[in-house]
Amino acid sequence: MDTFQDLYEAVYSDLTANTESTLYSLTAVKLAVNRAYDKAASLFRWSKTEDAEVTYTQLNIEYYDYPKEWRPDSIWKLTVAGVDYGDPLTFKDYLYEKENDMPSGLERMWATQWTRFFIYPTPSTADLEINIWGVEVVEWLVDDEDETIFSYNMRDCNDAIVNEAVAILRAKAENERSSQFRSVAAKEILISAWNKMRQEQAKYEKTTPMFDVPDMFSRGRTRSKVGKFNTVV
Repeated sequence: MDTFQDLYEAVYSDLTANTESTLYSLTAVKLAVNRAYDKAASLFRWSKTEDAEVTYTQLNIEYYDYPKEWRPDSIWKLTVAGVDYGDPLTFKDYLYEKENDMPSGLERMWATQWTRFFIYPTPSTADLEINIWGVEVVEWLVDDEDETIFSYNMRDCNDAIVNEAVAILRAKAENERSSQFRSVAAKEILISAWNKMRQEQAKYEKTTPMFDVPDMFSRGRTRSKVGKFNTVV
C-alpha cells in the first residue's frame, strides 16, 4: 500500500463502500486521506520531512522569513557565511541578550519566532550565505500514483493513515465510537514506528562528550571559548 490510489481504495474497503457510494464520495475520501496524512506527518519530526535551504543576508536586516512550506518554529540549525551560530535561543532570551548588550558573553546568537528567524549581530554585509535546517510540511496527495513519505519502507504508517481517514469519515457519517477507536489505533501505529526509528538512529548518535570542562551555567548557546577544550581521543 504505497500510492494515493492504494490508500483511498483501502479506505473504501474498510468502509465496505466504493466510489459509487452516496455517503462517501471519492472527493470526500481523498480529502480524508490527505487530512489523515497531515496528522501523521506532523506527529513527529520524521527524517523525510527534514529539509535544508539557502538564503542570503540583507544589509542591516535582522530577521528573515521561513520557507513558506516549512513548519513554524522548526529551524534547529543555522550558519552564516559558514559560521555555526550554535543552538537557538528562545525569542524572549534573544531580546534580553540584545537589549542588554549580550551580558552572558555571547559572540553571536539567533532565535526563531513562528515563521521568522532572527540573527545577531545584524548583518552589516549583504549576500552572505545563510544555511538553515528545518522541517517541511508534506505535500498533499493529488495524482493516483503520488506517494507518502512512508511509502515502500514504512507501510505500517500508511495503514495508520487509512485508519485515521476512516475515523474522520465515520465520525461525520455514522459511528463516532468506532471512529475514536480507529483514531487511537492509528496513533499507536505511528508512535510504535517512531520509537523503532529512534532506536535505530540512537546507534549513530554521538556518545563522546564535546568538552572536558562542564559549563555549569550554559544555556546551550554559542559563547566564548574560555574554559572549553576539545576532548582528546
